[in-house]
Amino acid sequence: MIDKYSIVFQPNENLVELVRAMKLELAEEIGWYNSKNSLAHISIVEFKAQVDEISRIHKQITRCSERFKPVTIHFQSFGTYPNGALYLEVDTKSKEILKEYSLQLIEEFQIKLLEKSNDPHLSIARKLDEKKIEKALKLFSTPHITSEITNISLRKFNPIKKQYDIIHSYPLLNLGDNRDKQLELF
Repeated sequence: MIDKYSIVFQPNENLVELVRAMKLELAEEIGWYNSKNSLAHISIVEFKAQVDEISRIHKQITRCSERFKPVTIHFQSFGTYPNGALYLEVDTKSKEILKEYSLQLIEEFQIKLLEKSNDPHLSIARKLDEKKIEKALKLFSTPHITSEITNISLRKFNPIKKQYDIIHSYPLLNLGDNRDKQLELF
């Protein structure tokens, strides 16, 4: 059976709770919206895989997480996308580190990706119309949030909840570069 998975940077619990509170406050203001019940995360990739492929993917994520260093991120503004997404903007320095980590993860995989994120951000809501985006931006003051990313999570789509469930977390251990140097020459 083929299932849908995603790999994400998982914020610490304080940020998860802060974003959960923001989402609830927004729901009180504008009603239900896409991503309201989604746990805070920064997307890396989405893909489909068979269960027997997951052990290989687990090893690939582990290899990366062992060499990645935890990242302190700062959110100092909100952003929007034309598709109606409202998100917390990751600061430039952290964004570059997260992009590099994402690139290294993608290079490890030998699997077809459904979607990859080229712009690290933390979604608050999706598919909002202009009026709801305006209300949301008025509701929230300028953020001054600092948090640390210390884990990458592998998540599996739950068709009943229509949300992803975390099936494994990988701590960022900063053990040094474990890639085969010989392979880098080619």
